[in-house]
Order: sequence, then C-alpha cells, then structure tokens
Amino acid sequence: SAFLLNRSSDLYFAAALQLDTDPGQTWVFEDAWHAIRTAKSAGFKTVAVYDKANDKNLGQIWNHADIYLPDLLNFNEFWSRASEM
Repeated sequence: SAFLLNRSSDLYFAAALQLDTDPGQTWVFEDAWHAIRTAKSAGFKTVAVYDKANDKNLGQIWNHADIYLPDLLNFNEFWSRASEM
C-alpha cells in the first residue's frame, strides 16, 4: 500500500533515480507527517501540502517541512519560496 511505501525512503530514492537528481536537490510533496519525516530524514527537501485528514499532526508537519503550502492552487508560491532556499 502507499501508506507502507512512504514510510520507507526507497520510494523517494527510486523517484530521484528516475529524475536523475540528488536527494538534496529533489523536492518531495507530501501531506502526511510520517511521509514528511521519512523524506526529510533521507535528505530530500520537503513541501508539506495541507490535508484535513492530517490536522492532528499539523504542528509537526508545519514545523518539520522545508515549505508548507495550504494547497496547490498557487504553485508560484512554491517557486518563490524555493528560490529563496
């Protein structure tokens, strides 16, 4: 299941391999605390995207992700913030 996959960094490393990018230069977009934590600890840059289902972990998500987005409607917000990092 996807839940089990994103508890392992293998999924993110496989994506970086397909993209031919280094983890430190690869942005992972996730909405769950365990996924943000897994990607971040594997050396990936992380973007947390709000999902009401994860409200109970919102503080952890917000504080741990490199960037937090309330939604993906204005992707320019991501580009603007990522270019400052």
